[in-house]
Amino acid sequence: MQRISAKSNRFKRSRPERGERQPVSREWGRIFNRLLLVAAVMGFVYGVERLGSQLESIPVDRVVFAGDFRHVSREVLVDRVTSHLAVGYIGLDLEAIQGELEQEPWVYRAIVERVWPRELKITIVEEAPIAVWGNGGLLNHRGKIFLPAKEIQSDANLPLLSGPEGSAIEIMRQYRLMSQLLGDEDLVLQRLQMNDRGAWTATLNGGAVLVLGRQEPLEKLRRFMWVYKQQLAADFERVKRIDTRYINGLAVSWHQLEGS
Repeated sequence: MQRISAKSNRFKRSRPERGERQPVSREWGRIFNRLLLVAAVMGFVYGVERLGSQLESIPVDRVVFAGDFRHVSREVLVDRVTSHLAVGYIGLDLEAIQGELEQEPWVYRAIVERVWPRELKITIVEEAPIAVWGNGGLLNHRGKIFLPAKEIQSDANLPLLSGPEGSAIEIMRQYRLMSQLLGDEDLVLQRLQMNDRGAWTATLNGGAVLVLGRQEPLEKLRRFMWVYKQQLAADFERVKRIDTRYINGLAVSWHQLEGS
């Protein structure tokens, strides 16, 4: 009985020895899994970096310009864009290219787009001047003054507007309102000026000058229109100057007849 008990005791002592090695094996398993995870992450990062470098090296094969080019030179636009192409197709800074192109006086807006796989499309919207401003400038539909490199052609038939700094929008607004009034009688406003004191002067087709003064120029123009219909229309080509700064009437100066 004692031997059996001794063997039984030895058998019972051997089981915990195997159990003591199990936590060590589990710890090595966790370390191995962590190493696999780190290796996978490093491989992913390396792959992304390789892919990024390959994409950045893709060149721009074609630059396409779209739009109605009347004043803008394609050669000038190409020169402005070329310096931005060295970074490759993916690295293109579209906003920087847009800003570069819009520095051209005749470019109102530039729309820059990537077209896969290697094309850059640029749509140009040119300025549409509504008037000549001052000495050599032009005025667009939003009241912005821009200065073209070359003088606009004389046959462009644009009115001449001028005034103090910061007055372009107000002069443009008055020009449009006055043109509507004059258009009812086929009169054309060719020139509108406001001097430093805020006094208005208008020049009509045929050369007649309207002195409108500083206060309520539109109302004075309406008064002129009434007098024009009643008394001046039949012989208006002889009118040289009309002063509307009187409360209840106008002062008219006439061209002298030849030989008089």
